[in-house]
Amino acid sequence: MKPKTKRRDDDELEGVKKIADIKRHRSYVLYGRSGSGKTTLAADFPKPLLYLDIRDEGTDSIADVEGIDVKEIESFDDVEEVMLWLRRNPKKYKTVVLDTMTQLQELVVQEVADTRKRKLKGKQAGEFGTLQKQDWAEVSSKLKSIIIDYRDLPLEVVFIAQERVFNLDDEESDSADQLAPEVGPALMPSVKQVLNAAVTVVACCFVRRKTVTKEVKGKKVKREKSVYALRLGPNSVYTTKVRKPREVEAPDFIEDPSYQAIVDVITGDY
Repeated sequence: MKPKTKRRDDDELEGVKKIADIKRHRSYVLYGRSGSGKTTLAADFPKPLLYLDIRDEGTDSIADVEGIDVKEIESFDDVEEVMLWLRRNPKKYKTVVLDTMTQLQELVVQEVADTRKRKLKGKQAGEFGTLQKQDWAEVSSKLKSIIIDYRDLPLEVVFIAQERVFNLDDEESDSADQLAPEVGPALMPSVKQVLNAAVTVVACCFVRRKTVTKEVKGKKVKREKSVYALRLGPNSVYTTKVRKPREVEAPDFIEDPSYQAIVDVITGDY
């Protein structure tokens, strides 16, 4: 019998690193209404960039941006194949953008309905009564899995989603303790929770109206101006999140947002 070797008390545990030496790529959720600047902001991320157009057809707004390749997504299998290809070719791109996760969810819902041969009776897949509990569980499982798989890729990952207002279920609406509505990514609650927990940043894109003063023919004139903005700091209504050191304070929002501005917020340099 081989004698047991005693481990000395001063032996180091294998695989332990200084926290300052750990470098990871970041992942982001950008959500908001149509026309709020989500795709434009995503196009500012590091290049070369792979843009997955998931039935969104939103490439017109970024057609003049160099360093972007587009892959049109027609099925959930397409999304999985791209993820596996990126694993095998980690240096081909610096960023991958999924636009939108809301459309990906609808695509998966339709595929599950087709696979289970659900009779939709003139309804769209996902409407009340078209899917059963096990169907929704399959949809949720697929989306959660692909979120983590993409999050773990060695590049910047941007998940784009439409905006949705979440309220309490109808049966709870008369409760004296009912909660205020919450605005977040338009996804199933279970999927939304996994996505928000998995990423580094959750931010809301919106268009802000502000008053600016201009000089016209020697006179100061006040005019309203529309500015693209991004909610980042803690908010009682909009879902936001920034993983950062405790001493770093994220601003409520930033105007004319960019990739570098978001990174500066994370590092405390904004």
